[in-house]
Amino acid sequence: MNTKQVEELTGITRQNIRYYEKQGLLEPVRETGNAYRDYSKEDVRRLKLIKMLRMLDMPLKEIESILNEEVSLKEAAARQQEALQKQQRQLQAAVEVCMSIHKEKTEMIDVDGYLEKMENMSQNGGVFARIVDDYKHVALQEQQGKITFYASQDVNTAGMFEKALREYALEQNVKFQMIKPGMYPEFTLEGVTYTAARILEGNEETGKAVVKIVCKRKKYEKIEREIPEKRRMFFQGVHTVSVNIRRHRLKSILNGVISLLIVLVMSFYLGNLNSAKLQLKELPEKLTVSAQVWNVCAELKSGLFIPQRVLDTVYGSSHTKQIAEGVEFLGYLQDSGGEESDLYMLTGMNRTDAVEEFSEEDIAWADGWDWKKFQESRDVCIVNATFSEERQAQMKDALSFSLERYRQNMAGVSLEREPLETVSMEVVGIGDFSNVDKETDVPDVILPLKMGKQIFEDCGKTYFASSLSFVVKDPMELNALKKELKDAGLQSVIQGSPASFAGAGLKIDDAVFIDTVTSLKKSLSLLEGFLPFVLLVVVMLGYIVPHLLLQGRREEYAIMRALGTGRRRCSLLFFTEHFLLAAAGGAAGALAGLLFRSSDIRDALLVWVLFLACYAAGTAAAMWMFGRFSVAAVLSHRD
Repeated sequence: MNTKQVEELTGITRQNIRYYEKQGLLEPVRETGNAYRDYSKEDVRRLKLIKMLRMLDMPLKEIESILNEEVSLKEAAARQQEALQKQQRQLQAAVEVCMSIHKEKTEMIDVDGYLEKMENMSQNGGVFARIVDDYKHVALQEQQGKITFYASQDVNTAGMFEKALREYALEQNVKFQMIKPGMYPEFTLEGVTYTAARILEGNEETGKAVVKIVCKRKKYEKIEREIPEKRRMFFQGVHTVSVNIRRHRLKSILNGVISLLIVLVMSFYLGNLNSAKLQLKELPEKLTVSAQVWNVCAELKSGLFIPQRVLDTVYGSSHTKQIAEGVEFLGYLQDSGGEESDLYMLTGMNRTDAVEEFSEEDIAWADGWDWKKFQESRDVCIVNATFSEERQAQMKDALSFSLERYRQNMAGVSLEREPLETVSMEVVGIGDFSNVDKETDVPDVILPLKMGKQIFEDCGKTYFASSLSFVVKDPMELNALKKELKDAGLQSVIQGSPASFAGAGLKIDDAVFIDTVTSLKKSLSLLEGFLPFVLLVVVMLGYIVPHLLLQGRREEYAIMRALGTGRRRCSLLFFTEHFLLAAAGGAAGALAGLLFRSSDIRDALLVWVLFLACYAAGTAAAMWMFGRFSVAAVLSHRD
């Protein structure tokens, strides 16, 4: 076909076709007689390939190498990919600088600053790019640096080994030179140094053993010259580990899944352990322990005579809170003419819970009044709703009472009434006691506790509280509180003791708290006792799992050893492979623990670190045991 037809088929102009001919990329046949160009289908395909590669911005020199089969298309494409990615990074950096300049508010930009920034970006990007390129070169050399073939006959001696290698070189039409004969010979192919090892494999079709020869390039002249030795060895290790993980993907997945399950179980275990600790820590806040002063025989908890030393101890203790104190009076209500009528019970109190099941919500207040203001006032009172209904006592009404109190006789087993003074009080609230237990004695009138104490002081009488209760601030320090109260004269109540009105008995509702604490401590002790066992199990699994997964990989290990890799490096590579898989699986298990809310981020990280430490110890032991075999015996199938 002529040039015009080729133009239509390829979309390449006549001038470009002529240019490619001058560069030696195309040599069409000339017709005899007129010397016109006659393009073949192969020429058209060649032109399309050139067009495609030029669209990839590939240099003509590289294209010529591909067309002359000096380099494979895949290899050239890989090199061009690296070049394009480098250009892409440079362009992206340039775009970012342009965007930054565009955002400047003035035309006078900091040129020195931008130059420094661009130089830093270029340097940092260059360092990263060099590292990536170095790894790619090492990985490519590792892939191309291994030759595997089967010998046509047995290889039992060094001479037979050399003969097999020479036969391979002859078949491949490459120059061969033996450097160091033996069962692990060193030789060159086209000037490149290799070392070789042989291994026996069973042939499923014939049932006979065949000899497989594996050759590995010993030196990488170009790479060793450009890349530092330690970095090259590191990249070789990374490549080997990644290849092994992909090659044994089922075993890799199994290793990861086992690690995931181990960490998930550890997360649940640690979650239960922390939950028990948290419950024990929060128990004092969630489970209230209250205490009341009774008489010693446990018959009375109100109408008592509680001395000042007990009050001072309770109020002064750092282990008490919400102290409810009450003092009782008897009062004859006086009418407007000063005549006394019925007898009522009046109680001074500092907290509404001095009467069980009674709260501030049960009080209807006069405008502007509440419990706090009530406690700070004098000559005011709260009346029982029943009293209010019977006596028609309304808000702001004034009530007068002729007060009396009980006192103990000389024997202390009976009471006598003693007059105090007459008080006049304004009604500022009406209390509803309908929710209080019917068996509880409720006051007809409530006074502020300060006012009640002041009445005793005004009359020159010794003050005794009639009731006293409180909440233990920290039940975990119950013993310290009990000692303080014992020193103040309180003792545990004893059923059947002689009856009295002295407030000398102490009853603490701590049975439920003590039982709960005991149960939690037992659970916590059991869980903590299992911790060394759990870690030991993880260590054992770290040994057993790699040990089982490596059983079918002895030949792989033996070949690496035979081709010159030291035992320490081989073990390190296999260890790294299993450790990375365990780390990935463990991280997934920790994340699953977070999703199931069995642990928080801190605990998940702790579990992961503990797992890796224990698993690494077991894996290291497995690697040490794994490498203790004869390389020659494995390669010859005698092990």
